[in-house]
Parts: sequence; structure tokens; C-alpha cells
Amino acid sequence: MVSKSWKTFQIIQFVLFACVSVFLFTRTVDGHGAVQTLEVKLISFAVWGIFYLGVLAIEWLIYFIARRFKH
Repeated sequence: MVSKSWKTFQIIQFVLFACVSVFLFTRTVDGHGAVQTLEVKLISFAVWGIFYLGVLAIEWLIYFIARRFKH
């Protein structure tokens, strides 16, 4: 069973992911002053999504290793 703190952390992390995703899609100009077209927004979102999936993979790997040593 997953602990309550683990679930809370996952929810907070997902909310943060959603907020950054909304920011990436609503901004019109990036940090360098380049205009954000739909293609650039989709590429930015893809990079952000791959990063997020990598973080989730590491978290679940740690979770399964910890669960294995617990039993």
C-alpha cells in the first residue's frame, strides 16, 4: 500500500506539471524573445513531458526498490 505522504507528493507534483504545461502553452514569447508558434509550443511540451516521465520513472524505481527491501 502506498503511504499517504507518497500520494500527497504525487498530487502536488502533478499540479506543478499541469501549471508549467499551461504556462508553456499560454506564453507568446519565450525567454530569448522568440515568438512561440504552435510547433514550438508542442516541442516545448514534448521536452517537458519527457523530463516529467523521467522523474516519474526514477521515483517509481526508488519506490519499488524500497518496497522490495521492506518485505
